[in-house]
Amino acid sequence: MQKWKQAWQIAKFELSVSTRKIAFGCLIILGFFSYAISSFQQYLDNNVIGYDLFFILFFTLGINIGNPNYWHLKQADVYPLLMTQLPLPIQQEIVIKSRFIIHFCFSFPVQIAFLIIFYVASPIADLLSIPAYIAFAIIWLSVNLYIGTLTPISEVYPANWLFTVAMTFFFLFIFLFILTLSNLIFDHSVVKLSIIIAKNWPVISSMVSLIIGFAAVKAHQIYMKQIMNKRDYF
Repeated sequence: MQKWKQAWQIAKFELSVSTRKIAFGCLIILGFFSYAISSFQQYLDNNVIGYDLFFILFFTLGINIGNPNYWHLKQADVYPLLMTQLPLPIQQEIVIKSRFIIHFCFSFPVQIAFLIIFYVASPIADLLSIPAYIAFAIIWLSVNLYIGTLTPISEVYPANWLFTVAMTFFFLFIFLFILTLSNLIFDHSVVKLSIIIAKNWPVISSMVSLIIGFAAVKAHQIYMKQIMNKRDYF
């Protein structure tokens, strides 16, 4: 817990200088809110794949697209100063945790706000009871844990256009694969399938989602450390 507290001190500084980007990201997300609510009934009737794609992207990134990138700004004066104040054996682990904290700050608040508004403003309240909807919310918030936390990992790779394009196509392929697989195997799109699962197995689906999610966060931190050890960041 002490390490997470130290990581929060690092993350707090970056968040304090990112208010404009947070505000801009929230304005963009408002468009998603409107689309998700107004198009939900049409999605249920027609299985619109684009709706699934928006959902996956939103619960993967939140407003994280606009966040500042420490690794690509590591020459700034403030970070070497912060790093020298941390004990060397735990320095790397604390910095890694700070990147995950920043990712969660750029994603979870707006995602939770959306889930509350979505239940109140869309027809999903007619399909799911409150306990079932809580399970639905946990399923989608867990997506941020096991897919969204790839975002901090991507920051330790070199910042160049070729890598960015390659990663964009890779994740697009993954998303399209998930959408196609869901329709072919279960005959339901991803969001609709998550509604069915949450309605029929709320407790099991919540537990499985959280177990996978927290395990992924731990594994992603280990993997990020391995990548850092291969590169000279400090």
